[in-house]
Amino acid sequence: MTLTKNSWLNDNVINLYLNLIVARSQKTSLPRVYAMNTFFVPSLLKGYKNVSRWTRHVDIFKEDMILVPVHVDNVHWCMAIIDMSKNMISYYDSFNIPNPTVLNALRNFLIKESLARKLETPLTLKDFQVQHATNVPRQTNTSDCGVFSCMFAEYITRNKSLTFSQKDMPRFRKQMKREITNGRLDQ
Repeated sequence: MTLTKNSWLNDNVINLYLNLIVARSQKTSLPRVYAMNTFFVPSLLKGYKNVSRWTRHVDIFKEDMILVPVHVDNVHWCMAIIDMSKNMISYYDSFNIPNPTVLNALRNFLIKESLARKLETPLTLKDFQVQHATNVPRQTNTSDCGVFSCMFAEYITRNKSLTFSQKDMPRFRKQMKREITNGRLDQ
């Protein structure tokens, strides 16, 4: 129901859709993707110890991209994407509001993870750049941020330019509903 016109997406829809992106990445020649769930950032912002066991069954340093959904103040969805091949953490917000707190927390998470996993060469602050992506599609209403965030992740993990706009949101909502129902992405 949250994919119907003008409804806010909830954490279940965001997590399901990101898991479909991860599943697709394991079956194609596209970049390998791992997705944190929607509860990761709130836990991380309380301290690394709260998320230190979240990746115990996956080596995030072997992934090409890590998707990190961000629910700002529980009213606005954004997407952070860690591109391991470019050593870049990018923050995508359809309202174009920077979030240095989340960007820095993610960079510090990577550093602490590298130490916890005893990488041959642990990461430092210099190893990962952070950026607020500014040239991204913008929403013009107050209800489509979740769809925008999912589409940021979907397009970037396919190495596609962010060529969509607000007018595409009704079509994307129908597409996401179909894909979640079918248990796989169309592309």
